[in-house]
Amino acid sequence: MAKVPYQIVMQQLLEKTAELTITDNDRIVIFSDLHVGNGKSLDDFQGNSDLLKAALSDYYYPQDYTLILNGDVEELHRYSLHEVRAHWTDLYAIFDSFFQKNRFYKIFGNHDSKLFSLFEAQKRYPLHESLHLKYKNSSLFLFHGHQLSYYYQRFNDLMGIILRIIAKPLRIKHYSVAHDNHKKFTIERRAYDFAKEHGMAAILGHTHRPLFESLSKIDTLNYQIETLLRRYHKVSQNDRDKIEEEVRSLKQEVDRQEAKEGKELSINKVYSDATAVPCVFNSGCVIGKRGMTAIEIADGQIKLVHWFDSNVDKKYIREDLDNTTQLNKSDYFRTVLKSDDLDYIFTRIRLLT
Repeated sequence: MAKVPYQIVMQQLLEKTAELTITDNDRIVIFSDLHVGNGKSLDDFQGNSDLLKAALSDYYYPQDYTLILNGDVEELHRYSLHEVRAHWTDLYAIFDSFFQKNRFYKIFGNHDSKLFSLFEAQKRYPLHESLHLKYKNSSLFLFHGHQLSYYYQRFNDLMGIILRIIAKPLRIKHYSVAHDNHKKFTIERRAYDFAKEHGMAAILGHTHRPLFESLSKIDTLNYQIETLLRRYHKVSQNDRDKIEEEVRSLKQEVDRQEAKEGKELSINKVYSDATAVPCVFNSGCVIGKRGMTAIEIADGQIKLVHWFDSNVDKKYIREDLDNTTQLNKSDYFRTVLKSDDLDYIFTRIRLLT
């Protein structure tokens, strides 16, 4: 069967990507979709800027993490690189500190692809379209995700012109794939198919929707409900009461998520006959309303983490104290949403593909 355009693009991208070997001794954090602007009211990065700077300088840098920025770092559809760098000098100073320790990789996305056309000296840092991490005999393939869409490959420059000339003067917030559930699903499904075909784990951004082991938040919640219901008739009445309360709470969260995202299908439906291959991960974004998410790889594990300001959101302080820690007595907290061993994940990928 002939390959469609995005499959050709992805195959070429994989073949030309340099490999970086990692071990259990390496620590890596992956952020995507910062959309750094000019610091004014339409700058989407403004809301979580202090949170990101604190997490990088006070947590990840002291703990010897390598920082990978997986695309759409600067919002160059709306702003010039000069005005972005001029306002966020403190942010770039933090990036510089990682770079000077050889612990910094910058991947471009569709909103900052203009960087690729600059002279090397203008880029400030080496620029990558993707990264191929080799862990033992397995692969983690990092790319932004716009490569999976013919639309973004073909019309990205035109979209930038529209945003700069029309949307910015009218003070219209930028519209992206993150606001279109059908497009998000298409990107995620294609990433899933590509990673599954190659027996690897794909880590992307672009959709702004965190994914872990190919499961969306709704998938994970439904899986938790199913697990509780299977236990229900095997426990005491007292435990049944607790299960009933927990199931109701989870069902309410599912309803809230569906109301927010619509009833678009996600990568895998846990009630289908198909077994999900845990081959797609998404770091989410830095510009979330309730904080920011990231993917961490350390000590042979991969984690999806959520950083938040307790003045904005106290949910995880209330509900998940075991996995939530405070950053240096500040208002900032980090919670581990999901985690798993890399060996386990790659065993599942190998046996299910």
